[in-house]
Amino acid sequence: AVPMDFVPAGLAGRRTPPPNPLPGAERGQNPFGEGLTPPYRKLARPLLPDPVAEPAAYLAAAFSWPRWLADRWLARFGPEECHRLGFWFNAPPPLWLRSNALKTDREALRLRFAADTIPVETGPHPQSLKLGGSHSVRDLPGFADGAFAVQDLSSMAVASALAPEPGWRVLDLCAAPGGKTTHLAELMRNRGQIVACDIEQRRLNTVTTLCHRLGVTIVEPHLLDKVATEPPPGPFDAALVDVPCSNTGVLGRRPEVRWRIHPNEFEHLIRLQTRLLFTAVDRVKPGGVVVYSTCSIEPDENEGVVKAVRRGIMSLKVEAEGHAVPGSPADGGYWARLRKA
Repeated sequence: AVPMDFVPAGLAGRRTPPPNPLPGAERGQNPFGEGLTPPYRKLARPLLPDPVAEPAAYLAAAFSWPRWLADRWLARFGPEECHRLGFWFNAPPPLWLRSNALKTDREALRLRFAADTIPVETGPHPQSLKLGGSHSVRDLPGFADGAFAVQDLSSMAVASALAPEPGWRVLDLCAAPGGKTTHLAELMRNRGQIVACDIEQRRLNTVTTLCHRLGVTIVEPHLLDKVATEPPPGPFDAALVDVPCSNTGVLGRRPEVRWRIHPNEFEHLIRLQTRLLFTAVDRVKPGGVVVYSTCSIEPDENEGVVKAVRRGIMSLKVEAEGHAVPGSPADGGYWARLRKA
C-alpha cells in the first residue's frame, strides 16, 4: 500500500504499510477516522525494478536515464550518489545571476531586488546571486539596463579561472551564447579585445545581443566555417576553449540531452575537444594562459583531454583545475587553467 499521490523508492508494489504508520494504525484502528477511506492504493505489480536486485534498471526507470548512463554512473559513483544526482537533475534548477561589474556590483543589485521584495541570496562567487521563487527574467529590475546576466554559478568560475587583465587580446574559441564571453569583458574592464568565434551566425548573434545589453564593446564576433575556416592567427595573451560536450553536468537544464547523447558519441566528442584545445594552445603566445572547460562530469572529456594534449605538448603546465559537482550547489562542470611555456 502506498500513498495515492506519491510512490517513494522501495515501496512500489509492496502490500505492506509505509514506514512510520500514523497513530492508531498499529492497533488496527483507522487513523483517518471511522468510516473514512485511507488515501492508499494497493498496486497489482511493482512500479519500478527492485533497487537492490537491479540497481541500474531501477535508476534508469526512476530517474528517466538511458540504461547505459545508469550503468556508467552506478559503477563510478555508487547507488547513494546516483540517487542524489537523480533527484537533483529531476528538480527545477536554481536561477543564478551574475552582477555586471561594468555597471553595478553585487550588493547594489541585491538591494535593488530587495526593494522590489524579490527574494535573493548571495553565492560563493563574488558576482553571484541566487533568486528564490519563480520569476520572468526580462521583468526583473536591472534586466533592461544590463545590470546582470543569467549565468549558472559553475559557469562563472570559468572566466574567473582565466583571470584576463585589461588590455589583453583574448581568443574565445566556442563563444556562443556569450555568458563567458561577456564575463571575460567585465573582468577586463571592457579594455582590450576578445575575438569570439562560433560556427553558426545565429549563435554569434546571441553573443552580440548580450554584449549590447550589458554594455560590452570589446568583443569582435568571428564566424568559423564548420570545415575549412581557421580561427584568427595569434598571438593571443590568453584563450578560453569552452568545448562542445556531453552536457552530463547540466541534465536538469537540458533534460533532452540524456536521450540525445549515445555512448558511441564520446569518441567523436573527445577527438573534437582535443583538436580545439590544441588549436587554442597554438594561438596563445609563450607564457600565455589557456582555460579548457566543459559542462560535463565525465573524466574522459575533462582530465582525459587535458592529459592527451599535454602528452603532445610536454611544456604545457596545469596551474589549477576545478570540478563542479551537480547540486553542490549548482550545475556540474570542469575547467583547467594551462600555462604555455
